[in-house]
Amino acid sequence: MGNGLWERLVYAAKRLIGLRKPVTRDMFERRLYLWPQDFRVTELGGREPYAAFNPGAILERDELLVFPRLVTGYFWYTSVIGFVRLGLSEVLEARVEKPLWTRIVVHPSTRRDLAGCEDPRVSRIRDKYYVLYTALEPYRDRLHAINAYSAQGVAVLSENLALEEKHVIDIVDEKGNRHPVDEVKDSALLGEERNGFWMLTRPVIGGVAASWRGFLDTEQWIIRAETLEPVLLPEPWEYKTGWSTNAVRIGSDEYLVAWHGVGRDLVYRTGFAVVDEEGSLRAITDYLLEPRTVQEFSGERPGVIFGCGLVRHSELLLFIGGVADTGIGVYVAEIDKVMENMKWLQRS
Repeated sequence: MGNGLWERLVYAAKRLIGLRKPVTRDMFERRLYLWPQDFRVTELGGREPYAAFNPGAILERDELLVFPRLVTGYFWYTSVIGFVRLGLSEVLEARVEKPLWTRIVVHPSTRRDLAGCEDPRVSRIRDKYYVLYTALEPYRDRLHAINAYSAQGVAVLSENLALEEKHVIDIVDEKGNRHPVDEVKDSALLGEERNGFWMLTRPVIGGVAASWRGFLDTEQWIIRAETLEPVLLPEPWEYKTGWSTNAVRIGSDEYLVAWHGVGRDLVYRTGFAVVDEEGSLRAITDYLLEPRTVQEFSGERPGVIFGCGLVRHSELLLFIGGVADTGIGVYVAEIDKVMENMKWLQRS
């Protein structure tokens, strides 16, 4: 394949497959569930969404800024990205006052995301919010969300969460040609450089849904193909892998990020990894979270806990994820316990 992406994938398999085992040590406490009826969408006259799930989240002082994916139309199953502030203590004590009045901050506006804006991962960088999301472009004969091409979108919001710019990112080779891939999604920003960011991303190359790192050029809003390198590959018992959350800085050049593996049983399970500021893998766990409760097996897509928010608060790690493609769950663990399960490949 062009730019040697397939060759890189094959070469990486020799060193990346076999790092993990098909075991789960579920150490997260189920702290809070939120459901579509708990939300009211301001721009839609206070109407409830059909679903509210897969939320981005970041912590600012004593507040959780939550960016839920809201399904606002049933026929096309179209999603927008909302915003709501929640008190951290209220979330941890499961006493959130409802309804949650939520406003829309990112919505479809071009052909390339007309079928929906999904699964946000949010980073605060100085006075801007960068919202990475899955942009769905409808095929010509569109009937449902499955008939759409998934690409990596990014929205830049001001400090008061007004939309300043929005782009859909392509993978581009050294000659400036758009690289053909099946889809690109599941991304997170890492270290910043003069003209962009290192990032984690999930292109599908040759039908293989593996997790990569690469460089996002924010002058042209492209991912440079020559910078892409595989980081996490599906194991034999998995259908695919992907990055699940934003990346949380835990050291001078280390980030903690969640990833998901979809088993041959079609259940989504979550593990964690440590990467450096350019996305190279330093450590990885086996699965530390998997669906177990009635709520996690009841909904639009049973057997799913899916990011997209990861927050560190003192000694606690909060995973704010979608529940069965219907609601939102807040999962809490001690960060030291998560780190104890890391298998280190390299140390800084």
